[in-house]
Amino acid sequence: MQKWIVQGLVPILCGFTVVLTVIGAGRAARASLHDRTAYRLAFADIDCQPPEGVERVVFLNEVRSLARQPTALHLLDEDLTARLHRAFLAHPWVESVRRVTINQSFVHVEMEYRQAVLTVPPADGGWRLVDRHGIRLPESTVQPHLPVLITEVAAPAGPVGSLWSDVRVAAAAKTAAFLQSHLARLDLKDSQVEIIEGEMVFFKPGVRIVWGHAPGQEKEGEAPAQVKLRRLLDYQREHNGLESLEHDVRLVAYQGHFPLLSDRPRNTLSLSSRNWRSCFNNAKPPPAASSR
Repeated sequence: MQKWIVQGLVPILCGFTVVLTVIGAGRAARASLHDRTAYRLAFADIDCQPPEGVERVVFLNEVRSLARQPTALHLLDEDLTARLHRAFLAHPWVESVRRVTINQSFVHVEMEYRQAVLTVPPADGGWRLVDRHGIRLPESTVQPHLPVLITEVAAPAGPVGSLWSDVRVAAAAKTAAFLQSHLARLDLKDSQVEIIEGEMVFFKPGVRIVWGHAPGQEKEGEAPAQVKLRRLLDYQREHNGLESLEHDVRLVAYQGHFPLLSDRPRNTLSLSSRNWRSCFNNAKPPPAASSR
């Protein structure tokens, strides 16, 4: 019995020994090649498409500095792919890392970048930008053509790349992101945004749009964001612009397009506001075809 067991184990042990020998030889060969010039690459030579307006060398230097990576990469490091993934994801412009590709002499990184949708006036220095989630982005030295939040908000508590802690910034950013692809058509690229009692107002010389709450945060009786947008786009198309009017698109049942009055109260915008509802009490409802 024992003889049969020994005879059965011998081939298994021999095979196991061969496998260990191959693995050991592979690791030894890998270690011997590890520091060879052919298997090293400068971090600055990583191939990638940098964020718009940023030079690749500058971007890579920022990634390396933020993630505390060495100036040279050892391409045979087993953890290199995961390490580069984490390093690039740490940069405030990077929203996600799609793919890290490594071969014997080449590293390529594909990323999805954050897009600025809202500007907050500077306290000191450049213009402060945020993305659709309210994430604070690197500052810009030139004011971009984006809506500007003029409501005084709390200063950001965290570093660049973190969520702006004031919820009003996130609400304004979410609204601006929803409207972003239509800003040019509505001529609102350089508009100002004010938040009054939690409701958004977009305005620029000659136009005022009372939008209401951020998309997905509408109150009872308030039209959803898609309905508000369709009302503005329809009015713009039918009248070739939004000029010289205040457009209130908040209610489900009605929309209002009023003469733009400089003395209209700017601090009574709540859906439950008596002054706001009186606008509709004194006005005729729009035709059914335009009250979508």
